[in-house]
Amino acid sequence: MNSELRRQERINCDIILNKVEDGHTKVCRAENLSLGGIKLRRIAEAYDAEGQSVQLQFALPGQAEPIWVSGEKVYEDDGSVGVRFTNISHNNFVRLRDWLKSERVEASRPSLSA
Repeated sequence: MNSELRRQERINCDIILNKVEDGHTKVCRAENLSLGGIKLRRIAEAYDAEGQSVQLQFALPGQAEPIWVSGEKVYEDDGSVGVRFTNISHNNFVRLRDWLKSERVEASRPSLSA
């Protein structure tokens, strides 16, 4: 997806998650994440749903409680799926925002390795 169309900065990640689509649960891997959406990589999907709506369940690194969001697929290509979040609880939004902020700070720190 064209980066000019994105409203939120994306953070690279590697998170295994559940995607519920058309009543079928599939395991996916998140490649990047923002407050507004997520890029997924399919791992093993035998069922190809026609719908655009999905439910996602994932735990942020270092957190035990899962986050649930509803979303809409905005693109699919070569094993990747872009999802724009359409419904997220306030509590989950705050948790996601704080995690993304901490990841941005961590990524901006200079490396101390020689």
